[in-house]
Amino acid sequence: MTAKYGMVINLERCIGCYACVVACKQCWGTRPGVNYNMMNYVEWGEYPDVHQRYVSTMCNHCDNPPCVSACPSQATYKTDEGPVIVDFELCEGCGACVDACPYDHRFLITEDMTTSYEEVVMPCEEKSSKRVNVTEKCTFCYERLAEGLQPMCTVHCPGQCRIFGDVNDPESDISKYIAEKKPTQIAGTSLYYVVPENMDRSLVPPDLADAVSAQMSAKNEKKSTSGDAAKKAPEGVTAAAVAGVVGVAAVAAVGGGVAYKRSKRKSSFEQSE
Repeated sequence: MTAKYGMVINLERCIGCYACVVACKQCWGTRPGVNYNMMNYVEWGEYPDVHQRYVSTMCNHCDNPPCVSACPSQATYKTDEGPVIVDFELCEGCGACVDACPYDHRFLITEDMTTSYEEVVMPCEEKSSKRVNVTEKCTFCYERLAEGLQPMCTVHCPGQCRIFGDVNDPESDISKYIAEKKPTQIAGTSLYYVVPENMDRSLVPPDLADAVSAQMSAKNEKKSTSGDAAKKAPEGVTAAAVAGVVGVAAVAAVGGGVAYKRSKRKSSFEQSE
């Protein structure tokens, strides 16, 4: 049976130390603001019964990835084992996959994105400096998997809250962990979360179908807002210009922390700090 890779993130053990974020950046040399792993601080409840946790999010490696069907050059594809990969040689940098991802976990890297220090490429940024006008994302460290290694974020998690492996193998660590902890699977994806008993389920990523539905609703609302703004354009200002400004604002608002900017050649997305 072909392996099917998955990851469990135990929120009861996560201490928000950012080791997974740093380890990933060091391994793949991502640019400032581009984090394949993201750490989110969440709170719920009302005083005096208030709670907080750290929720780590990443590419969910969907079973039927919207980004794959959106890619015109077939640069984004899903492997037999489950990880979703980007072939940099085929990527045209069009951003269609970025727009299609309902979880906002793809990054279009362009020539106008900066390094940590102006005109200086740090050793950890050498890899990313060669990736220009392409989309990149978490791959479950697919190259490491081919060598029999674990994803870098899993290796360096001090709380051991990340369990990775073949969910099709009943004897694998992840299968045993799933059987013991009964984590919540993000339906339609390869990610599972051990959610604290009193934690609101809405604080972890939604199931794929729900994420896509929310994304479509947001896009329709954006179109409606843009259309209304265009109709009310002040004298001397073109309707297209007003619609464009409102559209950019809507993308930034909907993107869950993803900022939008326009370069001389094409649109680009970068993760806001």
